[in-house]
Amino acid sequence: MLKIGVHVSISNGFAGAIEIAKSKSCNCAQIFSHSPRSWFFQPINAEDIEEFRFRYGKENIKPIVIHESYLTNLATYREELYRKTMAAMIKEIEIAGMLGLKYLVIHPGAHTGIGERYGLARISSSLRSLSSLLDENDVNILLETTAGTGTNLGYRFEQIREIIEKSEIDAGVVLDTCHVYAAGYDIATSVGLEKTIEEFDGIIGLKRLKLIHLNDSKGGLGSRIDRHEHIGLGNIGVEGFKMIINHPELRDIPMILETPVDDRRDDIENINFVRSLYNY
Repeated sequence: MLKIGVHVSISNGFAGAIEIAKSKSCNCAQIFSHSPRSWFFQPINAEDIEEFRFRYGKENIKPIVIHESYLTNLATYREELYRKTMAAMIKEIEIAGMLGLKYLVIHPGAHTGIGERYGLARISSSLRSLSSLLDENDVNILLETTAGTGTNLGYRFEQIREIIEKSEIDAGVVLDTCHVYAAGYDIATSVGLEKTIEEFDGIIGLKRLKLIHLNDSKGGLGSRIDRHEHIGLGNIGVEGFKMIINHPELRDIPMILETPVDDRRDDIENINFVRSLYNY
């Protein structure tokens, strides 16, 4: 069965997010643990946590993953930002553990001008320092592939592999279709998709692919433009997504839509469109 879902709000609490996911016919989902544009975390509501864990165990909506906030940057050399980032990472891991969620999705980070070598080393050492906390909470980091906009790292599979190897943690990977296409991996054609999957397997290993962010791309191939589009309405296109979601190495991986919020399609319409492309 196709595992497809969207990012859902926790405005009605963590348990409420499950109800939203159900209302949108999701069988997997993604949430933020707090406002993604704030360093502030709301006090933990023990009843909400208990209710979430009960419903999560009962409902066929799995996995639910947490996505980190937009503010953190593990690659930064600016000490105040780094201190805030690490404090937020600790909190994210602890909340995931409380909720009984296995995966925390993170963007690797941006070196902001100091250089890729420094940035990659900073990310790896940061994750290595969180190893014990991850083990204690039974949480795994999922590194998301990026488009390479600006100084963002993680736009090449080799960078993701280096972070995993040097961090010495059992990290997984999120393959974002918009991001990898914008980074120069031609997943819109049959030959390009096969080559990309082969490269991913050879460099990182398909066993580490735990989640797909399913997004079309407003930017062209190799443009480094991180702008998501509704499925089939961007440069990857309908035929591209037919191949992606039905590929034998990808079709059983949970897929989360992060498509635009506008009046062309809502979440349910996007989910139904993807399901219409899937060969059951």
